[in-house]
Amino acid sequence: MITEMAVEHVEFTCGHCWHQWSADYDVQHYRDDEGADWENFSHAGIPAGSPYSADGAPACPRCHRHWLGHLAGRHLLPLPDAATPAPQAHAGS
Repeated sequence: MITEMAVEHVEFTCGHCWHQWSADYDVQHYRDDEGADWENFSHAGIPAGSPYSADGAPACPRCHRHWLGHLAGRHLLPLPDAATPAPQAHAGS
């Protein structure tokens, strides 16, 4: 069951070339049938790993090294109907 949906504005600063950029990620938090909590991220409609983890950190647009982001803003979204099935976890979440 989906427990929360939000758009998170994530900011990045490359530690190599010092380029700064930002991106918006859609995030869904949900609880599975066993009571475990999960989150799924997507960016521009494409499933993505967490921008806050090494596995999901995007590449710098200038030098292509990967850097973790930090949360700069968060906007909660209305939850879908209870009949909507929860998404399946994917690698990197």
